[in-house]
Amino acid sequence: MSACNTETIKLIGKYLNTPVGPVCYNTDRVLTTVLGKQNVYGFASIVLQLVSKSGVQMSQENLLLSYQWLEHIAIYSNQAVTNPILAKNFLQDINKALQRNTYLTGNFINIVDVATYYALYPLLERLPIYERESLLHLFRWSKHIQAQPKVCSSKPPLALNNLTLSVLAPIAH
Repeated sequence: MSACNTETIKLIGKYLNTPVGPVCYNTDRVLTTVLGKQNVYGFASIVLQLVSKSGVQMSQENLLLSYQWLEHIAIYSNQAVTNPILAKNFLQDINKALQRNTYLTGNFINIVDVATYYALYPLLERLPIYERESLLHLFRWSKHIQAQPKVCSSKPPLALNNLTLSVLAPIAH
């Protein structure tokens, strides 16, 4: 089962309050759905099409950066689900990317953060507390994402050590 799967797309649709048609993998094993009578292929394309249908406006730069992040997350999170070594390296890379930014695309939350949270949730929830504390920036970011009521209506919040986070990984701006 992949991390960027049909469930993740449905959660994003729910978050955006935008209907999602049936989501499945086609014969080429590419995530596929129908949005507004149009076939949409690929995790990043589906997420960004849902954003567009929800009425959220994005600059061209933010759209391209979002697409890049979503593709990265889809590729590596799918492999990380079954490969613990890759999972550890992948999470460490995201932790490093969040060292200087509050969110993945800068200092403001966008759909990339929400989609990434849903995609990484299976990897993050199975980490023991001591491993979570080694990924301080990732878990600080998770805490911010979990503070969004619409995010946690679908997934219970991850257990975090708030004292460690506030001392060792304060908000980056």
